[in-house]
Amino acid sequence: MFGGKRELLARGLFWSGATFLLGQLPERDLLLVLNYHRVGNPDDDPFDPGVFSATADQLNEQISYLKRHVSLVTLPEALAFADGTIKEKARRCRVLITFDDGYLDNYEVAFPILRSHGVQGAFFLVTNMVGSCYVPWWDHIAYLIKTGRQRRFCLRYPADLVVDVDENGMTKSLREVLSLYKRPENTDPARFIRELGEEGKGEELPGTLRRFLDWDEAREMIGGGMAIGSHTHSHPVLSQLGPEQQRKELAQSRALLREQLGIEADALAYPVGNTTSFSDQTRQIAREMGYRAAFSFHGGTNLPGITRCYDIKRVGVGDQSWPRFRVQAAVSRFAGRYWP
Repeated sequence: MFGGKRELLARGLFWSGATFLLGQLPERDLLLVLNYHRVGNPDDDPFDPGVFSATADQLNEQISYLKRHVSLVTLPEALAFADGTIKEKARRCRVLITFDDGYLDNYEVAFPILRSHGVQGAFFLVTNMVGSCYVPWWDHIAYLIKTGRQRRFCLRYPADLVVDVDENGMTKSLREVLSLYKRPENTDPARFIRELGEEGKGEELPGTLRRFLDWDEAREMIGGGMAIGSHTHSHPVLSQLGPEQQRKELAQSRALLREQLGIEADALAYPVGNTTSFSDQTRQIAREMGYRAAFSFHGGTNLPGITRCYDIKRVGVGDQSWPRFRVQAAVSRFAGRYWP
């Protein structure tokens, strides 16, 4: 399940005791933002396994470890660090826990774990998915490939891609198709999904139970100490949209969060969040729409004085082994860099 050279190195550092020694070194002054999506077992789900960040036991163990070794901060504290208004000047490794998309397991699994530890998580909601059975594009793509009768086929839009599940495996094939979908040139997502279904001969989506937390659950989470932010209204790749469409996505999301939850959402998480999924124009629009800051998802840590408020870096927590998670946290704490 866990392989590769980095995994072997992490295990060597962990079992040699080097991780403990790293934890004794002085802390760097930084903000590390960890990003999760779903919490659970991907084997029990017919959709995209790549959005499962941890099992419940893994999340509980990770939060427990972080509480002992770093300073877990709230969303307002993280934003104050980013824009330089923080009053507390001690040098320390600050870690913010974030979740994207607002899947139901965020409420049912992640929220109780965070609350039991007294730790705030920041949950970025896609406002048109709140309380719905909706299957978003990444899950739809995964379902079409998983159920496809055609194991080798070619996609032509927005660029040529040969998909060969038998040769490359399901994980790599899915990753390649998702990467193609996310390209800025894909200005017709409906066409992409339609042609994927036609070429791969995937099955129609099944009826599903509710997949996303609802407004009452979001209110309960706020009452339980969690923070809520915007992940846009419909989770488009913003760089695929014109400026007016981007404004509508950001404004509508913020308005719904105000209407339903009574909050002024001042933090945005860009959908996808890699360097090609948003632009300087997107950052300016986020500022115009009243957001104080925005989070990306292309890796890295945030250092004082050089953090860009509309590109606060986050790193994804994948289905990692315990040694690798420990090594990554320890390296970030003393080096100010995230070891992927």
